[in-house]
Amino acid sequence: MSITAQQLSSFLVLAIVMSVTPGPNNLMVLFSSVRFGARKTLGHISGASAGSALMLLLVGLGLHEIFTLFPYIQVFMKYSGAAYILYLSWKILGSTGEIRSADTSHPMSFIGAAFFQLINPKSWIMASVAISTCLPSVFSFGDIALYTVLFAAVSFPCVGIWAWFGAMIKHYLTDARLVRRFNQSCAGILALSALSMTLF
Repeated sequence: MSITAQQLSSFLVLAIVMSVTPGPNNLMVLFSSVRFGARKTLGHISGASAGSALMLLLVGLGLHEIFTLFPYIQVFMKYSGAAYILYLSWKILGSTGEIRSADTSHPMSFIGAAFFQLINPKSWIMASVAISTCLPSVFSFGDIALYTVLFAAVSFPCVGIWAWFGAMIKHYLTDARLVRRFNQSCAGILALSALSMTLF
């Protein structure tokens, strides 16, 4: 492998920072954990980690070249992603002010969370930066495969922190008024992240 120790350490720092800092994924995991519990949110966490890792692999194999040739595809994905995140924020805003142990709705599935990465701007940024700055100019499939596995391994516990945090604060949301405020806060931050996507 042609990866240097400095490139590897830079990638690991990037993977941790991009996985643990706030973004659409982590906010939805937080909301899901508060509403459904951390255990039922594991599928969401796993799907988000696997989807982001797969995106890293695809970008490393040349997916970004398609966007260079057909830039309107990336524009379409950007605005459709923003629209979907706005839709999710609207659904959260309209959520009931009760946290029930037997809710009729369900948390996001593994497949749903994995496919969500296609329209998650943070995942695209992570993949693009990792490929352009944390790999040598000429790299092998083994190099990008290593980064893919490492990112999945790092991302899962980092995103899982948000599920743990949601499980903790769930104990303090003791009445409907507090739950509504929590929902409104999550919805507002998601909406802001969606709107910010359209500015770049």
